[in-house]
Amino acid sequence: MSATPTVLIITHTGEEIDWHVGYGPPPEKYIERLEKSAKGIDTFQSLSRLYKKDPKNVDVVFKLAQKYNYRYTDEAQQMATKLFQEVLALDPKGEKGTTEYGEDKVTYTEYAEFSLAQASLFPRGAATPESRNPGPMTTFIQKYPQSKMLQAAYSALSSYYQFAGSKEEAQAFFEEYVAKYPEDPSVLYSYVRRIIRDKEPLNRGLELAKKIDELTRYNPVARYRQALAQIYGLQGDWEKAEEVFGKRFMEGRANSLAYDLIDYARFWIEQNRNLESAESMLDMALRLNPETSYIRYSAAGLYVRLKKEEKALQIFGPEYIKDKMKDPSNLDLYASFWANQKKNLDSALEAAKRLIELSPKNGSYWMTLGSVYRSLENYSEALKAYEKALELVTRESMKKFIQKTIEDLQKIIKEKSK
Repeated sequence: MSATPTVLIITHTGEEIDWHVGYGPPPEKYIERLEKSAKGIDTFQSLSRLYKKDPKNVDVVFKLAQKYNYRYTDEAQQMATKLFQEVLALDPKGEKGTTEYGEDKVTYTEYAEFSLAQASLFPRGAATPESRNPGPMTTFIQKYPQSKMLQAAYSALSSYYQFAGSKEEAQAFFEEYVAKYPEDPSVLYSYVRRIIRDKEPLNRGLELAKKIDELTRYNPVARYRQALAQIYGLQGDWEKAEEVFGKRFMEGRANSLAYDLIDYARFWIEQNRNLESAESMLDMALRLNPETSYIRYSAAGLYVRLKKEEKALQIFGPEYIKDKMKDPSNLDLYASFWANQKKNLDSALEAAKRLIELSPKNGSYWMTLGSVYRSLENYSEALKAYEKALELVTRESMKKFIQKTIEDLQKIIKEKSK
């Protein structure tokens, strides 16, 4: 929520000194605001006293208006409206001061006009559709076409026209909005939502929804795809709706999330931080995508690093591999994994031997068998496997690696024989 956290500073008698509603980064800015309050700088209390002494001081009037504007009560909003109107009377041309707006600055006058327009658009209290007036915000956009607050103004009107205004009024606004920000998917989506509500113009909605899909093709967003499916549904084309937002799409999103969760877990485990969360995300990845070998293999390795070997064996142990005894790629991945871990080696050896039965002329599979034997410290069998691998591989770099391994094994065997 935008009002979380809310900080209220009071005296021992209950008099309000200051308040801060909501938080926005960076934290240093937030701490700076709190420290200013502690020192009595620009607090509600100090500004109220200065206003009583000099109600024509535009700096004081504006800052006090902001204070009231951040207080979400009907009375505070009424006071904010009164004070912002006074700012406009004191500084109609916007020449007497500026305030921060994000990383930019805007004039007191511009900020006051925007705030008053927003109050007209979203009045506090028991507001009815009839009490909401988009006129002032429309005027603000026309008056300040280069404003730093322009997109916020359009966004506010977009929220209004989602549910209010005639079809013609909404269509005119949204056409202007998407023309202003034609490459922003969220802007185009706001128009599509209104079209879905009105059930027209569907061809325009389909055009926009397809453009959103193109803009987000490398990172599809479910709600955007849902909107595209809704347009197809309204046109009676449920086959296309299923194609764009059916089982296949959602399974793809789930699979993608599983890979992201593996990356998340790997990062934090490598940092040796946030380990409880990392383990939880590994569990979730496996629930989302239990059939993909890479997910199981990666999760098993990370569980081992978390010293959760029993979980690694549960998801990538003998029970897992018994159904994969005709699949060379799974057997190779499995045997290599446990050879590197130097655990579960009897099962790894069984998988590696089966691998050779299935593909006796694959040199890399003989290397896998050799690595399992080496982890078992059966160096003579490991040597035989690597020598066979050397006969079969063709890549020169691989030959050099195998030759070096054979030399190492020969040294070990010679030392053992002594």
